[in-house]
Amino acid sequence: MRTVPHDIQRSLWSNLFLLRVIHQAIFSCLLLLTLPLVVLAQAPDNSSSSTSAAGAQSTTEGIQKRWNEFGVWGGISFNAPTLIGKTPDARFGNIGLRYGRVLAASKTVAFEWTIDAIPLSILSNRRFTAVPSGSGFVITQTRKSVYAWGLAPIGLKFNFRRNRRVQPFGQATGGFLYFNEQVPVAGAARFNFTFDFSGGVQIVNSNRRAFTIGYKYQHISNANRANANPGVDVQMIFAGFSVFK
Repeated sequence: MRTVPHDIQRSLWSNLFLLRVIHQAIFSCLLLLTLPLVVLAQAPDNSSSSTSAAGAQSTTEGIQKRWNEFGVWGGISFNAPTLIGKTPDARFGNIGLRYGRVLAASKTVAFEWTIDAIPLSILSNRRFTAVPSGSGFVITQTRKSVYAWGLAPIGLKFNFRRNRRVQPFGQATGGFLYFNEQVPVAGAARFNFTFDFSGGVQIVNSNRRAFTIGYKYQHISNANRANANPGVDVQMIFAGFSVFK
């Protein structure tokens, strides 16, 4: 029976423990971001119940052209399909900071350009590793986490029912991530392009504070700039908080 040296086993167990702690932390952050959303949705709308005039004003103003949005968000994957990418066991999570500018607003729809700075992304997937064993090597498959930072300077966001408190939205963004190792396999690249499509609900109160929860489909790829480019697809849930000024 082939055995793995104790130091390698210790390293594998520590990596698994670290990955579990990171996933627990991201999931806890999402819960903390979602709780205010539930409270906001159940709270009475004082601006609309005080007087009819004040109520009419609060429902017709809505998100306005030239407003700026400043926010923070976090997301975690729950599935890794192989529609475009070919890494079926990937797990992904990230945290982002957002700036947005409302460029146009019709009677019911607001169009916003967004820029996301991503200080932390974590990609985990199984990799083949050669482990020394006697006079040769044993090929093992272990899960490894790789970290990245990035930017998504292209973002197109549409808020529907912009003059209502609960606003469905749709968005598409594009950018890049720079990892500390080649992903998702050796021989790929550290620099990868990203694009995603997302949708959800944004709840905006009378103080221009907004809570967001939604679904995202994201693709990560080096665009064939390296010898290997299996790519990664993930389905994610995300939540966030932002302020309009």
